[in-house]
Amino acid sequence: MTRAALDVSIVVPLLDEERTAAELVRRTCAALGARRLSFELILVDDGSRDATAAILREIEAEEPRVRVFEFTRNFGQVAALACGIFAARGRVVVTLDGDLQNPPEEIPKLLEAIEKGAWVATARRAQRYERTWRWLGSRFVHELARALTGAPIRDFGGQFKAYRREVVDALRTLWAPGKPIFPLALWLGYPVAEVDVAHEPRPGGGSRYTFGALVRINLDLVTSFTTVPLVLLGGVGLAGVALGALGLALCAWLEPDGWLAPAVALAVFVLGGVWCAAGVLGLYLARVYKQVAGTTAFALRRAPLRDAADGESK
Repeated sequence: MTRAALDVSIVVPLLDEERTAAELVRRTCAALGARRLSFELILVDDGSRDATAAILREIEAEEPRVRVFEFTRNFGQVAALACGIFAARGRVVVTLDGDLQNPPEEIPKLLEAIEKGAWVATARRAQRYERTWRWLGSRFVHELARALTGAPIRDFGGQFKAYRREVVDALRTLWAPGKPIFPLALWLGYPVAEVDVAHEPRPGGGSRYTFGALVRINLDLVTSFTTVPLVLLGGVGLAGVALGALGLALCAWLEPDGWLAPAVALAVFVLGGVWCAAGVLGLYLARVYKQVAGTTAFALRRAPLRDAADGESK
């Protein structure tokens, strides 16, 4: 089957979703089948430790429109999305989470936005089901993404998005491991439409986005799209030198014999600034190292059955 021979590709990353996998496939196929669209459902197992992978293999054997990619271990949601998006063959690529908080019945709303002229469509959740600290962390991510991309949308969260084939092809040339896909599409300047959709409670278990995960998301956003922290470091360094010189001058004038306390304070201040600078520089150097060293985004334990039968490249 040639690329873009289908109307829609649905990409779903899954991690330990044995409770929802079968229902997700059933509801997605029903929602798209009702619109008489040609489609494929790409399911990417991101190193699940439960029965998710086995369930997906059973579904793939019975449903010809399903393609399953199975990772060797957990590489993260961004890697799973990239695997599915870049393997997709539809004229429009839709992504959604595998926990059924994104109702598959809402997919047509994103497709309608694309049909009306948007190049990227993103879901805006009318009601959200998450803890207060999680909501506050998400709001910070949203505001940071809005500042970095310049896109005038309110809800950057979730993975319920739709992309035209042209956007996917452009992303393929610029994406690197760890770089968030949706902000990258907005940063490229493609017209985006925000669509109101339903958002349902997670059927079982809590969110996997811990505080540490939110911190990593923010660091990836900053180091992927801007060098502002490096500029700020220069300003902090200049301010530190100025404050240090001023402090020493004041101490020498007000208490010429008391040199130990101001010296210690100055040393702590300078060392703190150096460590801060080293940490920020380290983030950028780590990103450069990953690209120069050829770090892989993911590794497959098993590719789709029908891809292998058709002799398609992976």
